[in-house]
Amino acid sequence: MKKGFAIILFCSFSAAFGVATFSYFPQNVCKKMDKVVRKTFGKESQYFSIETPDSLKINHEVYKVIEGDSVQGFTVATRALGCQLGGCNKPRKDSLAFEQFFFVTIFDHLKRIKKVRILEYTSNHGYEIANKGWLKQFTKEGHFEVGKNIDGISGATISVNSITKNVNFQRQIINQVD
Repeated sequence: MKKGFAIILFCSFSAAFGVATFSYFPQNVCKKMDKVVRKTFGKESQYFSIETPDSLKINHEVYKVIEGDSVQGFTVATRALGCQLGGCNKPRKDSLAFEQFFFVTIFDHLKRIKKVRILEYTSNHGYEIANKGWLKQFTKEGHFEVGKNIDGISGATISVNSITKNVNFQRQIINQVD
């Protein structure tokens, strides 16, 4: 019964906020993404899920943002991996379990990055990547590489590398969208 109620609740939430599909992401992350999208594009904008291959759906959700009849931009929400469970200081080589964090990248209608925001970061290490000043580095053109055009952060190496790799991947996804 609880599972059915959660699905109904999510569908109601999705309909109210313009999200047109089931989400593998927690509801609180979806709500935070909605706030970032509406703050960026305006309260009248709506966003709709773009169909992606099943292999992407668990870690990436892709949306087209529309206001009226025109495309305002695109949004990609991503679940990224941080440290292995148990901490960054003593990672176990046999562990396959990782802490995760969620972030969203907002693209304009020309598929240029407007903004990157951390939606949820619960780890004890690496939270410095949520700094808006540091995230502004991703609004540049070109391929991102830590140490070249993305600054490293002491104590956040795993998170920095993870978000950098994923923003590059998000660009590849968006460049394939019509």
